[in-house]
Amino acid sequence: MPRTVDYVKLVEFIAIRRKESGGYGATRRLPATVEDTYEAVGLFAAVGERVIVPEPPADDAALADYLTRTQAKPWLGMATTFQLLATCRRLGVAVDLERLRNYADTALTGSPGLETSYFVARVAQEVAGEEPAAWLGQNPDLTLPEQRSVTQVRMLVAAKALLGQPVAEAADLVDWLRRSQNGDGGFGFFPGTTSFIENSHSALAALSLLGAPPVEPEEARAFVVSCQTGRGGFGRSPRAAPFLDASWHAICSLQLLAAMDG
Repeated sequence: MPRTVDYVKLVEFIAIRRKESGGYGATRRLPATVEDTYEAVGLFAAVGERVIVPEPPADDAALADYLTRTQAKPWLGMATTFQLLATCRRLGVAVDLERLRNYADTALTGSPGLETSYFVARVAQEVAGEEPAAWLGQNPDLTLPEQRSVTQVRMLVAAKALLGQPVAEAADLVDWLRRSQNGDGGFGFFPGTTSFIENSHSALAALSLLGAPPVEPEEARAFVVSCQTGRGGFGRSPRAAPFLDASWHAICSLQLLAAMDG
């Protein structure tokens, strides 16, 4: 009998990480961060159809105030900026689009790299509602380093999808991603490395965009479910402590696997 996810315990795990500031923190003692708030809101949205979510984020005035106050501060990197503004968009909090465009233009000067280009593409589409190509240009530098990780492959494939560009090396990437799956069902940073939940999420997301399921989808699901702890949250691995980021990667992974089953 396969183990199932305890969504009630997961919601309890998320809820107790709510801070007086309105945001969410990684642990009960740490202050709220943009990343943890982005993941908590995303988790509530994902599990809301299964269980009752306390203080639905869409009706949460304190959370909206936290996002407004945080948006007024200096922004720290494209990844964090995306998480902040995407959460604002999800909850109907106003976004300063002129500031965002200027910030993205500055981030793209010089040699921005794959990660910056990927997140600029996402803020263009998901936050500004514009074509990523209008922000990145037609030929952004989307190249993988020689020692690539599954997360970098995911960024490459996703950025090309947002730009409407084909992935020339798609077949090779599918083979490489599939070889990154281990005997325990999880995925490593690259073939032959230890399984972690964030790698599983990245590999499954990339495979989904490439239209290819993992070799062992049931084992992949079993690995993800095995990472849920007695406290309700998920750890990076079956023996790790639970955190919001690992929980978010876990639920995203399960959604991807369900979509592949179709």
